[in-house]
Amino acid sequence: MRRAALTLVAVLLAGTAQAALDVDLRAYQEARRRGELVTIEGRVYNERSKPKGNDVPMPHAVVVVLPRSEALLRRLDELRARGRESMNGYREAATQMRRARESYEREVWQAGAPDLVQTTAVDAEGRFVVSELPAGRWLVWVTNADFVDSRSPKITQRDRELFRLPPRLVGYYAERAWLREVDTTAGSVTTVELNDRNVWFAGVVEDRVLDAGSRY
Repeated sequence: MRRAALTLVAVLLAGTAQAALDVDLRAYQEARRRGELVTIEGRVYNERSKPKGNDVPMPHAVVVVLPRSEALLRRLDELRARGRESMNGYREAATQMRRARESYEREVWQAGAPDLVQTTAVDAEGRFVVSELPAGRWLVWVTNADFVDSRSPKITQRDRELFRLPPRLVGYYAERAWLREVDTTAGSVTTVELNDRNVWFAGVVEDRVLDAGSRY
């Protein structure tokens, strides 16, 4: 009896979570059951600087494929616009975008469809492949971050408490992000080309520390 009750609660919670989403996850799950599968592949690279040169791969860029959500797209567009309006908006945009994506991922998981969130890394040649996805509309979100050392002077505990200073900046990640909408049909292979000339957003993620130095 207890197990049956717990199962019912889990089903109800999943149904509630799915109802809160602006995307019909059942359509993806039904496509999978029918065997209507697709592949999304691509390259992430810096374009060659000389006509006879080679493109430079961006290995280890992170690729996330998600069911298309209009609400998530609006939120990402809003954060990108805010990043262009003020310095604070710019400094916070990349982190807020990551949080928005992760929040949407949790909603998909809680709706009982964790297999509809696929994450992979770009290989040494700058390529990635995400296969056996159910046919439907997808978002491809790719990020590449390079650390830039930008250490500021150490702050004493006394000064930090007296002036209410934030943690000390030791550097930041220069992050580039690409966002693509992909509409697929059964059996299709979709290829996306992502490079330094078609970046969707470029921002920063600051790395700060609390100094444990002298009090005076």
